Amino acid sequence: MKIVNWLKKFLTSRFFLLLVVILLQTLLFLRGVRYLMTLPLFNLLITVINIGLTVYVVNRDVNTSYKLAWILLIDAIPVVGSVVYLLFAEKRIPKNLRVEMIQTLSETEGLLRQKEQVIETADEEVKREFSYVGNHSFYPAYNNTETYYFDDGEDYFNDLIEKIKSAKHFVFLEFFIVKEGMMMDTLVYTLRKKVSEGVQVYFMYDDGGSITTFSKNYREILSNYGIHCTAFNPVYISLTLLSKTSNRDHRKICVIDNEYGYMGGLNIGDEYINKEVRFGHWKDSAIRLHGEAVRSLTVMFIQFYNANSREDLFYEDFLIHHSFPKNDHLVLPFSDSPSDAEDVARTVHYNLITGARKYVYIATPYLILDHDMISALEIAAKCGAEVVLLVPHIPDKKTVFMVTRSNYIPLLKAGVRVYEYTPGFVHSKIVVQDDRIALVGTINMDYRSYYLHYECGTLIANDSTVKAVRDDFLKTLSVSEEITLEKAMKTNIVVRVFRSVLNVFSPLL
Repeated sequence: MKIVNWLKKFLTSRFFLLLVVILLQTLLFLRGVRYLMTLPLFNLLITVINIGLTVYVVNRDVNTSYKLAWILLIDAIPVVGSVVYLLFAEKRIPKNLRVEMIQTLSETEGLLRQKEQVIETADEEVKREFSYVGNHSFYPAYNNTETYYFDDGEDYFNDLIEKIKSAKHFVFLEFFIVKEGMMMDTLVYTLRKKVSEGVQVYFMYDDGGSITTFSKNYREILSNYGIHCTAFNPVYISLTLLSKTSNRDHRKICVIDNEYGYMGGLNIGDEYINKEVRFGHWKDSAIRLHGEAVRSLTVMFIQFYNANSREDLFYEDFLIHHSFPKNDHLVLPFSDSPSDAEDVARTVHYNLITGARKYVYIATPYLILDHDMISALEIAAKCGAEVVLLVPHIPDKKTVFMVTRSNYIPLLKAGVRVYEYTPGFVHSKIVVQDDRIALVGTINMDYRSYYLHYECGTLIANDSTVKAVRDDFLKTLSVSEEITLEKAMKTNIVVRVFRSVLNVFSPLL
């Protein structure tokens, strides 16, 4: 009976309709191409287009590995490769969303100003990293903010619920994936009570990330409860292949009363708090801010909400003033966008790696690296820093995991240490360097996070939270398996060759 119900639900879902539309569009396209290929003039035209597109890709100011993958696809599969490139390779945001984003960003220029004295006393390495992020993400660094690090989803969610219960003015929630289940039920029950008390609740989710797990009907239910709900960059079934669906909102942000803010790897789904076991134990992380830095999270959320909703929230209504204890902790929450020329998320990772003197520890669910990032890790290790990577042992995406493992051998040869989390799946996205700087957020070490998705993170320095992130990383290593060069070399040669081929096309995954 469960199978019948599941099948009925699947066949009536928007995701199934999306698959049908994609299949029909693909079949019609291939049939048309097959006919046109019989015409000599068409073959000449395709040759000219392929050469022109190849020249264009070579001269683009983008990552070399990204170029190579697309050039191979364009030249290996004429017509199809070119069309796929034109539809999905460009970082082009849908026009209406792009216009709205530009407008909302321009509205906040005067709301987030950097106080120069905040980072003046920091050491040069910290000042360098914070200055780069502040100057290019346009979010300032703050003092007077307490941070708390969560090393698992259960504690994070319990704390979030408690803080929502204490909300007096508003609650902002933004997630990449929203999945029905116990976690969602608990959240909605709490939010409904707050709405009945007069608290304003705004809920935003990514339509692409949640397309298989969150129905339009549920969104309407939330609206009926008094919860303002909107979807980021909706995927339209009628024009599936013509929709720009690559640029997703991968951020996870929660704000309560402009007083408490949360950011990290956790979405809404029972696996994130280990109430559902899918890939062994789910290891995740998040950070809570309490203080002046929450202001940036409030602005961050409203920028996206106004760009995606028919409602317009006024920033001044939600930038509620609070008195916070003074301290010299350095905290910089930031957001990165694929719609500009600056790859802030990637550069943050790169700078933390190349700036390491003693160590750099990195946890990431995906290790899909270009040549420059591999070189940065190798050089840091060769220069004497302890470079340690923590990745899953049980993957959520097997193909992507094969690409992750394809990077082991060159890294291990350079002295980089690699661990796999044997209890299950690591979804944490953290970097900690030299007991000085920690980064907690949503940024994976892959092309999607670096070039296609909207991401966010929080840099922390001069704070005990940096050591908390370090200690959690080292504790996790104690239950993980170190992958030695000898073990990596023992992998079947056929598997290694297949991984290498996949690695060439990894920017497209």
